Amino acid sequence: MSRPRLHGTDGIRGKVVDSVDSENPIENLILQRELSASAMRIAGKATGLVLSEHEADLKHPRPDGHVPLVVIGWDRRPRNAELVDALEQGLVEGGCRVQRVGEVPTPGLHHCMLKADADGGMMVTASHNPASDSGVKLFDRHGYKSMPALEDRISEVAWNLADDVSGAENSGGEEDGLTVDVIDGLRAYRMGLKRRLEQFEQMFDMDFEERDWSDVVAPIGILLDSSGGAATDWLATGISRRGLPTVEVSDREQEINCECGAGGLSPTDSWSHEQLIEGTHHHALIRAVAERLRENDGMPPWEEGQLVGAALDGDGDRCLLLEATGDGVRVVDGDRMADDILRAAHSSGMTSGWTLACTIETDLALPASLDRFHEPVNCIQTAVGDRWLAHALMPPDEAPERLLRGEQVPARIGCEDSGHLVMPAPHPTKPQHWSLVGDGAATLLSVLCARASLAQSSEPTPVGFKAGWKRRVSVFGAERDRWDGQNELADEVERFVREQLSERGELTDWHRVEVDGEPALLLLEGRLDGAAVSVGVRNSGTEAKTSASMRISGETLDGYSLDGLAVAVSALLAQRLIP
Repeated sequence: MSRPRLHGTDGIRGKVVDSVDSENPIENLILQRELSASAMRIAGKATGLVLSEHEADLKHPRPDGHVPLVVIGWDRRPRNAELVDALEQGLVEGGCRVQRVGEVPTPGLHHCMLKADADGGMMVTASHNPASDSGVKLFDRHGYKSMPALEDRISEVAWNLADDVSGAENSGGEEDGLTVDVIDGLRAYRMGLKRRLEQFEQMFDMDFEERDWSDVVAPIGILLDSSGGAATDWLATGISRRGLPTVEVSDREQEINCECGAGGLSPTDSWSHEQLIEGTHHHALIRAVAERLRENDGMPPWEEGQLVGAALDGDGDRCLLLEATGDGVRVVDGDRMADDILRAAHSSGMTSGWTLACTIETDLALPASLDRFHEPVNCIQTAVGDRWLAHALMPPDEAPERLLRGEQVPARIGCEDSGHLVMPAPHPTKPQHWSLVGDGAATLLSVLCARASLAQSSEPTPVGFKAGWKRRVSVFGAERDRWDGQNELADEVERFVREQLSERGELTDWHRVEVDGEPALLLLEGRLDGAAVSVGVRNSGTEAKTSASMRISGETLDGYSLDGLAVAVSALLAQRLIP
């Protein structure tokens, strides 16, 4: 078989299974999506060997004799303890020092590795995937998620280790590396988050504790769903202590991500009051919103535009909000939150030098409407995944530390509709230096501060963008190797889409677009009766599915509805991709 990369869009993920000596654990990870302690150990050893090898190639290497330090954090999946042990063993065999920082959100691992001046960070998690899954996300020495070149080298070494069964099973002894004392990573992260809140207050010229939140948040406060992750026991309490009543609705007695969290919501979800009252809701946050509505005799205890709830994902690196509408509630996605922050920054005087990175699944109306702002906003389109957002926003390769610099928060933001917002975060040990990270808790706090600033601003404020239309349809159970974005099936999909769009209006400027980091992507762009239109088909990097996305920048008139087209494209893909 071919030797594919172990890593997907955001690290390695798979269903956790017992190790079986007679099988190739790396092959099982790729073919069966099964992750064992043996596979994790090999991945750790391969990573350790590559980090040691990579050190010699850096423009600014560590002093001679330096042993790479890797920081490990994890979420509370039921079998993570054995995976963490195996990962540490592999890293030590690979010649690394290892420091555990405990159960932390992914941005907490990022904070801890920068604080420790580590050479790498590895977060044992599968993000929003079910608790039966786990995996690992890798950060480089600058605090950025790993990129394909590094992952390809690690994968090559891992495959070779798996081939050499005796070499894979030979531990090599702990003398090749060593472990470092455990630190309280969650405490370090919480101190860093407190510092970020203070910077948001300065950035948006507001006082969180003194603010009257009645024009921003529902009078009864905000419902918070931390997905049963690391923030469940303290984030709602911390926000409430600062004057904004917040109630946690997820439960650490249940498995992580079980009927809760941002992973259980879609960026385009909405519910009417009637649906909330009469429906049976399995998602904890929606169920809590419905209960509040029922307790108030069906009368909404909030006003249109007020925030009602927020949901993080299991490892805490993204966030979605719930906002009251005229007849119900809707999800506020990453695109809308980024726009809130941009508008608030402009109304607070941060008007110049902004760069916005957005993925190929961003609402087309956002980049199409950036002329609303007083000063130009540089917009960059990226592949799906917050690592690509950070890559687009970071300093050039020539900067030895790959860190942003400045006394104030740098004017850069990246957004993904799924709730990933990548923003500058202060370096924990280097004043006036900034890294870039996706952080669900920080996203929530920044949007709260931004909306508070917009509500109290006496200056002219750029209006919010008028949302376009988008729909994503996924084909589950697809054999993803049948889709590469360039084969005959891709040509067939393009012909079909072009014919269908041409029947709906005048189609102009039709072309394929290549995006760095998306080798199996078919991205078609053009204009339909003057409105920007985009159709994309790609394999998921985190789940066994292939997805088709349809976007249009203008309002979806009856004759322009792409909903049926999205379904038709997914049906065509299902015929060709499902065995």
